[in-house]
Amino acid sequence: MDKPTLVTGANGHLGYNICRLLVERGEPVRAMIRVTADPKPLEALGVSIVRGDILDAAATAAAVEGTRRVHHTAAGFLMWAKDPEKEIIRPSVEGTRNVVEAAAKAGVEKLVYTSTTGTMGFSLTPDRLVDETHTIENPHTYYVRGKVAAEQEAYKAAAKSGLALCSTHPGFILGPRFFKLSESVRQVSDFLNNGTPVYFDGGFSTVDVEDVARGSLLAMEKGRSGERYILAGENVTVKGLFDTLAELTGLKPPSIKAPVPVLRVLAAAMELGSKLTGARPMLDRSQVDEFAGRYGYFDNSKAERELGYTHLSARDTLRRTVAWLVDKGFVAERRKSLMKLDPSLANAY
Repeated sequence: MDKPTLVTGANGHLGYNICRLLVERGEPVRAMIRVTADPKPLEALGVSIVRGDILDAAATAAAVEGTRRVHHTAAGFLMWAKDPEKEIIRPSVEGTRNVVEAAAKAGVEKLVYTSTTGTMGFSLTPDRLVDETHTIENPHTYYVRGKVAAEQEAYKAAAKSGLALCSTHPGFILGPRFFKLSESVRQVSDFLNNGTPVYFDGGFSTVDVEDVARGSLLAMEKGRSGERYILAGENVTVKGLFDTLAELTGLKPPSIKAPVPVLRVLAAAMELGSKLTGARPMLDRSQVDEFAGRYGYFDNSKAERELGYTHLSARDTLRRTVAWLVDKGFVAERRKSLMKLDPSLANAY
């Protein structure tokens, strides 16, 4: 029997979709998830499930042992945490080191590390596309800071051991087939459930999770060791993203543009409220500094040329995301009653 491919963070949005595509190709899959994670969606795929935390070096080594390839997607994908060092930075950096070192010792054929386009930075204008030659100089959020350090750790450990490793850098991942809200999908969910009265200058490269999953498999097959590959999608403004969501749902789009200084004052107030209540703030100043007034517009040409990567339009990606959120019970009934869903949402995924 062929050796399985290990997917860390297999219960996450991207990890699950990588597992699903591998199963569809008839490949054996070993899915690594935490002890507290819900295994049901993965069990339905018929994959082999192993429990463990990537911060546990022994558990990680046991998960990697006997595998042929590794897709490392596990990370602290959080924009806010009560203890960001413990919940965001350590899982990204120490967890990645454990996975790469375990893969090298186990004689794994190749490892594809999932980073983010955020490690390449953003532009102040929408007419400048960022490519793989760029690296962010001053990250603000703990998430991007952790991913920058983890990426450096991955390449350092791989170079030391001789492990074949390349990294993928997804854009703003949306799309269907998730079972808990990711940070990016949460933005769409919040609009559907609560509305979004304000917007700000800026934009994202919106990409469907299935395109990223396919790109990850292509990177495993064709990606050159030591290389970074952007797996992004269509570049859209924040206003354009919400306008499209409004068109698909019949809900009101945001109509008030908030200047960045005003957003920062609001974020500071929300942080203060968070300290008093212990609840997560809707927005904090690090997020404003990282994303507001900036454009995460990325150049996919390297992945298209070397891997054969393709992606859906932003509208199709948003259509599939909304359909999944509505169909799977992520939208409150009171809000669903206000919606006039576009017919294209039927059988969208």
